[in-house]
Amino acid sequence: MKFLFSSLMLFTGILCFAQDSYQSIVLKNELTEHANAILRDEQVLIEIEDVDDMTITTKRVVTVLNKYGDDYVRAYDFYDDNDAKIKKQNALVLNKLGEEVKQFKQRDFKDQSAVGSSNLYSDNRVSYLNYSPADYPYTVVYESEVSMSTTVFIKAFQPINNYFLSVASSKYELKNPNHIPIRYVETNLDSIQVEKKVSDFELTYTFKNIPAYNYEPYSPKVANMAPMVKVALNDFSLMGVEGSASEWSTFGKWQFENLLKGRDELNANTIAEVSELVKDAANDYEKAKMIYEYMQSKTRYISVQLGIGGWEPILASEVDRVGYGDCKGLTNYTKALLSSQGIKSNYAVVYAGNEQKDIDPGFASMQGNHVILNIPNIAEDDVWLECTSQSMPFNYLGDFTDNRHVLLIKEEGGEIVKTPQYTCQKNLEETFCKIELSEDSFTATVKRESKGISYGNNYHIQNQKEKDKNIYYKEILGNLPGIHINTLNFENNKDQVSFSEQLDFSGKKFHTTAGNRILLPLNFIQPEIDAVTRDEDRKYPIEILRGFTNKDQFDFKIPEAYTIEALPDAINIETDFGKFSFSVEVADDDPRLLQVKRSITINEGKWSPNQFSDFREFLNKINILSNQKAVLVKNG
Repeated sequence: MKFLFSSLMLFTGILCFAQDSYQSIVLKNELTEHANAILRDEQVLIEIEDVDDMTITTKRVVTVLNKYGDDYVRAYDFYDDNDAKIKKQNALVLNKLGEEVKQFKQRDFKDQSAVGSSNLYSDNRVSYLNYSPADYPYTVVYESEVSMSTTVFIKAFQPINNYFLSVASSKYELKNPNHIPIRYVETNLDSIQVEKKVSDFELTYTFKNIPAYNYEPYSPKVANMAPMVKVALNDFSLMGVEGSASEWSTFGKWQFENLLKGRDELNANTIAEVSELVKDAANDYEKAKMIYEYMQSKTRYISVQLGIGGWEPILASEVDRVGYGDCKGLTNYTKALLSSQGIKSNYAVVYAGNEQKDIDPGFASMQGNHVILNIPNIAEDDVWLECTSQSMPFNYLGDFTDNRHVLLIKEEGGEIVKTPQYTCQKNLEETFCKIELSEDSFTATVKRESKGISYGNNYHIQNQKEKDKNIYYKEILGNLPGIHINTLNFENNKDQVSFSEQLDFSGKKFHTTAGNRILLPLNFIQPEIDAVTRDEDRKYPIEILRGFTNKDQFDFKIPEAYTIEALPDAINIETDFGKFSFSVEVADDDPRLLQVKRSITINEGKWSPNQFSDFREFLNKINILSNQKAVLVKNG
């Protein structure tokens, strides 16, 4: 009894300690389920003293449960020499009992450039905690204070923006004693525990007990489902340049006047050179294409994070002189070249990346991470240019900037428009295979043509090293044993935005033998369709950002000693999610030639969670039916 009493007292002591500290051996199940890390306590205080005076004070306590949670610590802050200053920064590491492991003062943090290796020069830097844990779980208590003169960016309140992170408590407070008008927008707050206090000039939000989002196949990105509050000032400053705006038209005009105006001048020699280049062009579309390819041939991408907060492009004349620039500089340079020939174009700010993030059409603020170029009125649809690539075709964006809202910055004001969508019909791969079989080997010729997003995924193959090409194709043809690639040929038709590959190769037999019969797999190249497991408790919608169509034909020349005994029936499936068809026939003029045709279309779209079982069944049927076999029997 004495031992039991002592144990109970010890356990009670641990529980009390857990309430007053950050020990992590006793945690709520709803916060640990599906979590790699837990945001125990976050407090973000934003104090707006003036349109050019803001201080952000942060306390962030994260318990990391396993090695996959290390990235959620996020003990870092950005700064630069001219605008943002880190006034305070420290961290404390605790073990699972809440005991101190190590303290870090500001001088102990690592410091490095905040941009990648392609950067030429930049004053943006990051000061971050560099800690390698000896054991899990562990907890990091991070505190910082950063002052800055730029107020055009107000940190949004979004404690969760990825899977496998739960939140015990997160508080966001904006103080605004000078009553500068603010705007804010709330999303996805209905399903969480939230305390809020808002007024015309200040606001406070506290989110509590948000379980981790558990990844489900084909689910939307967490940022589109998690709670968030976005905030902006109507009067603001960007590196000392002040402005006022509450909607996109005036905000875009402010950007044009302060970031772009007067930066598109070119010297007379360059204008004369371009005029000579396009003098025989039939129309403005041809002129624009020539100018784009001219720009690609004489420039290269290098990041240059200077100017007004890194948002102002370097002068077009400077890009012309040195032959390099970042996305802003190269886009502005291309715009200037086009303007010299009377072709109007628009500088377009976008969120780049394959997840299709939008500039929010309903909330004017400084957004985006990339710049592209829009050319109206020279074709049936607007022309779009990615100016940082030396290899992309004219009027092709690919999955880096497709199908999303962007901001056009015009002299008359800003305008939100959408970039082109590559539909499942446009994202087309067509493959034609000729396969000659023997009893113990085969030879084959494969021709594949890629268009739409598939073009962007595949055209780079031609520039890889021979060793990497061989590895790539052996992975694609992984269902075929003993592959030896004999020849590879490529054709990149930029005018048609079409990429063609031809492979000649041989391999060991991929069929099975049963007595005097051959069981021949008819899908020579396996479809790239994920096998999806059953999920009776699906929570999130099904989302396919980009659909595609694959059309394949496999012509099998069977060995002379064999005849065809049995063939599978034709298949045709149509659903909301896409279509699948499969057929096999003997050629009319050759009894030894089997012609297999397969077509797969996966639609882009979004569907409710209760449709997941139908979606899963459709995908799994494609995989199962792609294992169809023909039966060949040996003569005599």
